[in-house]
Amino acid sequence: MGWNLGYNTDLGYTFGYYREQDPTWLDLCALVHGVRPPALAGEKRLRYLELGCGQGVNLCLIADCHPEVDFVGIDFNPAHIAHAQALARAAGLTNVRFVEGNFVELGQTWPQELGQFHYAAAHGILSWIAKPVREGLYRCLDAALLSGGLVYLSYNTLPGWLSTFPVQHLLRLWQKREGLSSLAAIEVGQKRLQALIDAQALMCRVLPAMKGRLDKFPQLDKNYLVQEYLHDVWTCFWFDELDAELAPHKLTFAGTATAGDWYLPATLPAQHKELLSQFTDPIEREVMVDVLSNLSFRRDLWAKGHAPIWREEQRQALGEHRFALLNRPAPKEAGANPYQYATSAGEVQGKPEVYAPLYDALSQGPKTLVELIAVPVASAPSAADAAPAAPTTRTLANTLQAVGLMLHAGHLALLPANAKPSDPKPAKALNRALLAATAQGAPYRHLVAAQLPWVITASDGDQMLAHLHLAHPKDDARALGERFAAKLLALGRGLAKDGQPITEPAAVTARAVELAAQFLEKTLPNWKRLGVV
Repeated sequence: MGWNLGYNTDLGYTFGYYREQDPTWLDLCALVHGVRPPALAGEKRLRYLELGCGQGVNLCLIADCHPEVDFVGIDFNPAHIAHAQALARAAGLTNVRFVEGNFVELGQTWPQELGQFHYAAAHGILSWIAKPVREGLYRCLDAALLSGGLVYLSYNTLPGWLSTFPVQHLLRLWQKREGLSSLAAIEVGQKRLQALIDAQALMCRVLPAMKGRLDKFPQLDKNYLVQEYLHDVWTCFWFDELDAELAPHKLTFAGTATAGDWYLPATLPAQHKELLSQFTDPIEREVMVDVLSNLSFRRDLWAKGHAPIWREEQRQALGEHRFALLNRPAPKEAGANPYQYATSAGEVQGKPEVYAPLYDALSQGPKTLVELIAVPVASAPSAADAAPAAPTTRTLANTLQAVGLMLHAGHLALLPANAKPSDPKPAKALNRALLAATAQGAPYRHLVAAQLPWVITASDGDQMLAHLHLAHPKDDARALGERFAAKLLALGRGLAKDGQPITEPAAVTARAVELAAQFLEKTLPNWKRLGVV
């Protein structure tokens, strides 16, 4: 099997950021589910472990936002660790360390020098590693996680992936039997699968959702497609199967880390609620929620020991969490509801009288949950065919549900409770490193907003413009746009307008000047306000 243990290492992992791994997010989710989080343990210094840290971008971003926490990232791929260490050095981060090692060996003898941790995370790992490696990861958690610690695990879930089993099997089969490179396997395999669908192969007819999955391939990053489909192992778990694997390791399910799903059963259609009411066993209920929503990916929180948290202590700790507005839903045509939120079971229509006042309050500055509970509910318009009335007062539960949907939509940043803005220098150093690399073609898409602190999404175009602006601060929109166009053309890239690609040099320059003007007028002032640059 070799050193990669069946894991495809042709291309490195993606360079993403996963907000659900932020320790403040994990603390809030734990509190929502009635579990005492490490933040309430009274420790002066908390420690966080990421098993399978990939390129390290995610951990560097989170570590930059939490100078009060020590972070360790472990990955078996030396290319990943080399990249992570270089990024941490360039940013001057002193609270994050990256270690090369595989779970099988570390699970046999956990290094004492690494110590123990209050948090552990493994994003996008469990479904793509062989069972002996997975068991090694569990043994790492046995040794590394402190009592009362939290574990974040994300993984592919049944029944949502049922129709895609043939896609993964055939892509990997063709690659291995024909000696194809990973990129070639994706390109060739996509064409062959489409041909099977066009020919109405019986397999495709009985699995109609295959077409929907394949239709998304052109919009997805090639690295992601390789990492998703081209490993020797591709395990999709029923929730009860994973629960059974984790039980011997003293890990108990706490709840979902997907904020939009905190109250998912309450958003189900009435008929689905009735079906779900037949099940009282908590494990059965989780499986049935997955069945009713056809869930294909879970982000779950597990605890090593459910330390009790008393009701009033829970309310107080929840109430101290603070939220800042990043953006609000854009107005829609007359009569259309702008407050629509995605959940795993479909879209939820938020009542304007509930949500508009929350956005208005947050537009005045960050607010604690207690302050949001105190925001009055607006009067609902009267109509003969109106939907059931919204609650006239806010409670802890219905405010948490609203905030969870707003968080999941990316409209809010979650701020550490009682935290003051930290020294912006480390964040700006990390951002400068990310901007400089993006200007050279790196696929980074996130930056740190030091004034929150929180991680924001930033397009590669805006990052290139920011890098050029920092180097040439006196440039007007035309001069900046011309530099931007020259950089793009040197990288062999173009731009797009109204969904159409632009590659002709004069047209690229004209579009680049437009984007530079937008950046200087809107994005740059906002980034300065947030402490990005």
